[in-house]
Amino acid sequence: MNIPVPGGDGPEVVTQESLMLGAAERISRIRDGRMAVHIHLSRLRPQNRQEGHVRIALRMLEPVVNAYRGQMFLLGTTDIVFTLKDPAVTDVENMIYKLRALFSKDPLTFNDTGDGRDNFCTWYDLQNGDDYQDFLVMARDATAEARRRTREKTATKSTPRSIDAKALAEVLHRLADIDVAQLIRRQSSIVITKESKAVVLFQEFFFGMADLQRAMTPEANLMGNRWLFQHLSQTLDRRLLAALVTTPLVHPPKAYSLNLNLSTVNSRAFDDFEARMARRAHIFVELQVLDILADSRGFYSACARLRERGHTVVIDGLSEWTMQFMDVGQFEADLYKVTWSPDLSEGEHRDAMAVAIASIGRDRMLLARCDSEAAINWGLNRGIERFQGRYVDTMLAAYTMQMCDKASACTLGQCTTRHAAITGRRREECGNNDMLDSSPIMVAPKVRNRQGDPS
Repeated sequence: MNIPVPGGDGPEVVTQESLMLGAAERISRIRDGRMAVHIHLSRLRPQNRQEGHVRIALRMLEPVVNAYRGQMFLLGTTDIVFTLKDPAVTDVENMIYKLRALFSKDPLTFNDTGDGRDNFCTWYDLQNGDDYQDFLVMARDATAEARRRTREKTATKSTPRSIDAKALAEVLHRLADIDVAQLIRRQSSIVITKESKAVVLFQEFFFGMADLQRAMTPEANLMGNRWLFQHLSQTLDRRLLAALVTTPLVHPPKAYSLNLNLSTVNSRAFDDFEARMARRAHIFVELQVLDILADSRGFYSACARLRERGHTVVIDGLSEWTMQFMDVGQFEADLYKVTWSPDLSEGEHRDAMAVAIASIGRDRMLLARCDSEAAINWGLNRGIERFQGRYVDTMLAAYTMQMCDKASACTLGQCTTRHAAITGRRREECGNNDMLDSSPIMVAPKVRNRQGDPS
């Protein structure tokens, strides 16, 4: 079980603004035929932008956005931004007119300011350099503002108390009575082949900690006490392994990746899981670098046991700091999972990564938390071929939707979310579980040099 470091930086909060910025950056080199439209619902009077009307506006826009291979973002301000590829301008104009009609009670919708500006919506012809830069600036400003709002909201919230022994006993009791499969998430890792294809390397299965926190003990912080959480995580490991052999998937993965405690590797629960997976799937076992440092003897013993049984050992939790100050090659793992950060390309961290890649071997590096094209491009430029993260999740969802006969009923965001679930409401909302469990072979992202040009 992956154990967050108490007091450390949490994962960046994903907002619609940050997703919009990522989309804006991705299309920087392929802007031909692309346009974006910003609907300024935040400028409407409060009584004229009720939640129900905003939802109707989103539903009205979905057919156009899907028809022209676009994306849509509902910002925290209630503004709507959408991008399109090679649209018929009359189709877009007609839809904007319908939106004006939906909010026609507000004078903003048809008000002529006399200066030629449209205060209801802004159009961006993204193949035009100036328009693209304006769109990029808008996306960056919106993202910065969303982060500020998130920080303020977080600061005003009362901090949940740290979990204690009594609270842990209550959590364990609750855990015994619920279907934990609904709390399990999965995320694929890909490998780039010599034929420039992106193939799924494994599916990692783990508990969604936010969901677990809400279901188990919203009043206490599960990760507030590392040692008590360590005990809880051992129970979670066993429940995860048991759920994976009983939860039916249309197409079970050919390789499972599991982030486990060292003690779990030597447990009956792992033996049972291993027996059920025999000749059906390969097993990757991810072990946290902090756990390894705490029990190096246990790590080497677990490694020997896993390799003897034909499994792959992955060291997880590596960062620019561990790569700079530790000789991680001494662990002799099969794969080293390094968390992407822009700092990897800066100064001493950049030099340390170059040394690590040279000594460990790029074929044993896996770049994780790749949330943007920039992360993938950084890895490709250094010969790394294995990637995992939200950008990969979006790639898989996009390829799935290209081939799925039910794709017209879904958005890219919905498909991405449903891929992560192995049971429950999200999966039931999908009209094609066969496609949801398939692992498409994709065209690999093109490697670009540091200036962004294809190499």
